[in-house]
Amino acid sequence: MQEIDIRSKCSINSNRDMDTFVGLKCNNGDLSINFPLGYHVSENDKDLRKDILLLFSTLGSNTERKDSEILNQGDKFDEVDFPIQSYMFIIRDYYDRGYFKGQEMVYEVSKTGKINWGRTIKTQHPYVQDNDIFYLDFMTKKNTIKENELITLIHELCVYESFDKIGWLFTKSMPKKARVKKNKKLFISVIKTRLADTFNDRNRILLKHMIAIIKFQGDNEADKIYRYGTYRFEYVWEKMIDKVFGIENKADYFPKTSWLLPQKIYNNASLEPDTIMLYENNIYILDAKYYKYGVTGKTWDLPGSTSINKQITYGEYVAGEEKIKKIHGENMRVFNAFVMPFDSLKSRYKENLKMIKAGCAISNWKDNKNDFEMIQGILIDVKTLMNINVRQDENEIMKLAKLIERK
Repeated sequence: MQEIDIRSKCSINSNRDMDTFVGLKCNNGDLSINFPLGYHVSENDKDLRKDILLLFSTLGSNTERKDSEILNQGDKFDEVDFPIQSYMFIIRDYYDRGYFKGQEMVYEVSKTGKINWGRTIKTQHPYVQDNDIFYLDFMTKKNTIKENELITLIHELCVYESFDKIGWLFTKSMPKKARVKKNKKLFISVIKTRLADTFNDRNRILLKHMIAIIKFQGDNEADKIYRYGTYRFEYVWEKMIDKVFGIENKADYFPKTSWLLPQKIYNNASLEPDTIMLYENNIYILDAKYYKYGVTGKTWDLPGSTSINKQITYGEYVAGEEKIKKIHGENMRVFNAFVMPFDSLKSRYKENLKMIKAGCAISNWKDNKNDFEMIQGILIDVKTLMNINVRQDENEIMKLAKLIERK
């Protein structure tokens, strides 16, 4: 494996024009790692590798991919089909256990062979005749020597492919080249057959990741062009904000509209705020904006009138809805905020805080006396948010609530 200068392959996208991709790209061997707007790339290579793994983890937690039969999470956000989670598992498993040896006992239903009476009694239907019990079929040990040898060779191929694709993240060394030529149809068939007979959970996961890699692996030069990531990181940003700060069931906070038509009523789709955050008795309506203001400081990179008026509409509905007051009490307060990304270590703000207030948006058609009529502009450090990665972090919710409330 050719040694790669990782730092020279890393960049932070500007989120302008065509520079929107976040993730890993490889074009005929030319690798690039593209971080999201506002991400602070570490100064040393050890931490830079952690940054890359954090990026992969964030994409894996917040996008849906077809890269593995055992992975299926999140919503679909213009994802690209590249089995990076499978490559990473194969590498970790190889370091832990070496090559697959297939030492697990495999049994089959047969009339001949060495009988396992315990399994036979548990799984096969006995026949009774003249008070005698007998079996027509038996569970016997399956001869899997040749199959095991082939699976080991397929595993060698998967290990080599994994190191070739992303091994540079972990090491400069390279395992031996595979001793078997690619045969996608045969390999998948053999692995699936073994998968049906395997009860060891770790081996089952390994075999499924091997299938993902074999399915992706091309028979020509096409597999030298691949990507893992998204062109729509704004959806990832929205999902991270909602995951860390928001409640799961927020339908009660959606303003609804209808058309009154002759002889029928047509209900429109609801207006849906990105995130509803609750702290004490108060309600915070968050709009996650993957905008450039936290990086550029330019006013044209702030949310415009359409977004501001929409947030006020949300606030008016929530503040005036009786069923919501019954839940939170008559003294509840309703707040609004835009949440945007920034790099706290390269910020023009001197505090170097991970979460700061950049300003506040108001409308000219309101008196702006209500809390929700003043939409606070909040900047959150991108790397910090990516590192939290838990559902509803109570400490972060408290910090954000206090910051939004602060005059």
